[in-house]
Amino acid sequence: MRFTGKTETGLRPQNEDTYMLLRTEAFDAVAVADGMGGHRAGEVASRTAVEAAERVLSSGGDNRESLLFEAFKAANEAVRVLASSDDSMYGMGCTLVAAAFDETTFIAANVGDSRLYCFDGETLKQVTHDHSFVAELVRRGAITPEEAKTHPRRNLITRAIGAEMRVSVDVFSCEWKKGDMLLLCSDGLCGVLSDEEMAEHLRGCEDLDAACSELIAHALTCGSRDNITVVLVKNDGGDA
Repeated sequence: MRFTGKTETGLRPQNEDTYMLLRTEAFDAVAVADGMGGHRAGEVASRTAVEAAERVLSSGGDNRESLLFEAFKAANEAVRVLASSDDSMYGMGCTLVAAAFDETTFIAANVGDSRLYCFDGETLKQVTHDHSFVAELVRRGAITPEEAKTHPRRNLITRAIGAEMRVSVDVFSCEWKKGDMLLLCSDGLCGVLSDEEMAEHLRGCEDLDAACSELIAHALTCGSRDNITVVLVKNDGGDA
């Protein structure tokens, strides 16, 4: 397994995205979080959530689905506790998308609108479901995916880490094969580039670091004004 990540502040005053790359004895795991809140609170929320999730995933055990549930619960509690202890952090929260994987399967989980895609060498398929106002409109057929990219309420998410006492987590168990890739990202990337534009950077990809940089550069060129975070995972069939 090979994986890497990159984050870019872009036009924002600070970077409120955080990502995780983790190896354990039983599996590998990655995550992306996108913060929200007042001055610097989003940055704190995303970092707090990822650190809490990493502690759980590093704690041992090989039941990846159960560990992911616990990781998201821990992330939610950590953000809530910190937000309640400091008035300047009141109302902060973040999205969180994560995957735990071996050579044959990956377990993905998400809260919010940061995404996980699977790429089979030709087609990029979104695995996670966005928890956002515009995603719900798209599911109802009220607007198109293209219209969602410019909708005035496109940044309104309907689930977030730290927003409620109990967090509702979507979990997906998927098979994958040697040569497949995972793409995790914040909406600074997928809110600007189409699936086909992102897929174009992954076709024939061997240099994951270069692909991350190219995806970010493309999003900036296309007008992304948000922080942009990209994590790529390549299934090399057990090769280091």
